[in-house]
Amino acid sequence: MINESMLAEIRPDMLKFARLQLRDDALAEDTVQDALAAALTSIEDFAGRSALKTWVFGILRHKIVDQIRRQGRTTNISALSKEEESM
Repeated sequence: MINESMLAEIRPDMLKFARLQLRDDALAEDTVQDALAAALTSIEDFAGRSALKTWVFGILRHKIVDQIRRQGRTTNISALSKEEESM
């Protein structure tokens, strides 16, 4: 049986991976939390054909890609020129 303590053991590695990919500690923390929540919600889908860590990292990888896509659709105010800021 998979439980929260098993996921807690791999959480530091997940956080390290997310920080490397996203380069933002707060965003990495949120993304890891989303991945862990998704893993707990869909734990019955885990068939055991791979290691638990591999399965959870797959979920995390998808969450990171989603986050990067969201970032690509937004514009940071500081990136705008003076003329564009007034919009």
